[in-house]
Amino acid sequence: MRRRRRELAEGQRFRKLGAGTGVWEVIGLRKDEGGALHVRLRRVDDPKTLKTLAAAVLDDPRQFVAVDEGG
Repeated sequence: MRRRRRELAEGQRFRKLGAGTGVWEVIGLRKDEGGALHVRLRRVDDPKTLKTLAAAVLDDPRQFVAVDEGG
């Protein structure tokens, strides 16, 4: 069964589950040559720490959960 992809936008925040926990903010979106969507993230508590992930990774509830604006 395929999960429904959530809409992604700059400013959204996600909490990493498991090893390497932390809150990450979306700072950019782009598609590669094959059409796959990638997300550029910045760690909220260390803005110099950046990473780029396939959008599908953010859709995996075993890896990331969305953080509400309230916390």
